[in-house]
Amino acid sequence: MIRPILRLNVKKALLFSFAALGPLGNLLTPPFFPASFRAYYFLLPCFPFFFLQVRERIAKMGALFLPFLIYCYLSAVMVENFGSPHEDHTLFRFYLLLCQFLFIIGAASVLRTKEEIFQLIKTYVMFYFLSMLVGYIFFFGYYLQLIPISLISRFSVIAQFGFGLLRFSPGSYPNEYGIVSSFVLSILLLILFDKKETLFHFSRQWLQVLIIPTFLAFLLTTTRAAYLSFLISLIYISWKSKNFIKTFIQVSIFIGLFFIILIAFNLNMFTILAKGFSQKIDEGSLGERYFLWRETIEQAKEHPLFGIGFASLTNIHNVYLQLLFELGIVGSLLLLGSLLMFFLESFFKYKRPLQDETSLFLKKIRAIGLINVLSFAASNHNLNHHLTWLVFFLCLYRARPEIWISSWEK
Repeated sequence: MIRPILRLNVKKALLFSFAALGPLGNLLTPPFFPASFRAYYFLLPCFPFFFLQVRERIAKMGALFLPFLIYCYLSAVMVENFGSPHEDHTLFRFYLLLCQFLFIIGAASVLRTKEEIFQLIKTYVMFYFLSMLVGYIFFFGYYLQLIPISLISRFSVIAQFGFGLLRFSPGSYPNEYGIVSSFVLSILLLILFDKKETLFHFSRQWLQVLIIPTFLAFLLTTTRAAYLSFLISLIYISWKSKNFIKTFIQVSIFIGLFFIILIAFNLNMFTILAKGFSQKIDEGSLGERYFLWRETIEQAKEHPLFGIGFASLTNIHNVYLQLLFELGIVGSLLLLGSLLMFFLESFFKYKRPLQDETSLFLKKIRAIGLINVLSFAASNHNLNHHLTWLVFFLCLYRARPEIWISSWEK
């Protein structure tokens, strides 16, 4: 009996470490590693520990994606050895995808109560606050001429400026940190409006205080895709609240007043938003994406059946087009088939009991996660982002967690 409990505790430690290290990005990565290497990558090779006692349902869920993963591997090998890779480290990108998939599938049976899943989400949020604190030290340190840009670059995947402003991205790059900030900010607002502070052991006053620096960090990423994702999340939160119009107006007034206050500090978000969303389709970063998509479409026409090759188009800034063009018709059908069988197996085969209020709240968090991940994927590359796989984990937990637990754990 002791050994199963010990194994379970180690598995929980791995999963909670995954949630904690994710928001920190490369802040804890040794300096001799590439800037894009995140600290949580060190945990991913530990995925076999989750499979020491393989459960039939876990094996079945993993097997659904096996044909697709084999196809991706063969495609990556062909690109690496016989093709002309458009991106570096093609095979590494496949192994990263594989390890994250196996880690999350294996970890899906670790948490057995809703209280544990809320604790996991709180861990993610608290370590986001830690990264945000580091980000503010970098941001104000730079403008006070105390911290050089070279040091900020060391602890960022990419240090960038946008609209004449140092973009906020501790341990990450601005677009990724923007969508993570949107997700965390949306969760904080959801907790506030649904009055679920006790689930996360927050006081209401402390929660209201935390929203302000989180919102500012979110704005300072100057990530338009994240702004749009947050807007959709805000509409969803307002729609799910008891009073849609009141909630939406309250948040809109807060944002407007916040923008006015920022003008006093020479940060005009009205101007930034106007410039960011007034660009024509052939201008700025949007234009770069547009012409790249057009060029890639022409290139993909030469390889319609099997695609250009897995992980060869990771910088076209659209995951849907990326997978379609990389994998071709065959690989895309394999992916769609795997996803279809996954949803049928997970959400429709088993009759679920009536959901209580806590389960419905968790469902809202999951929906917010999907809004941010899926909308962001339309203009960025987040296939291997930590947030993408955390949301995948939350979706797996939806599939009646009790059926993932073996008899000795019960």
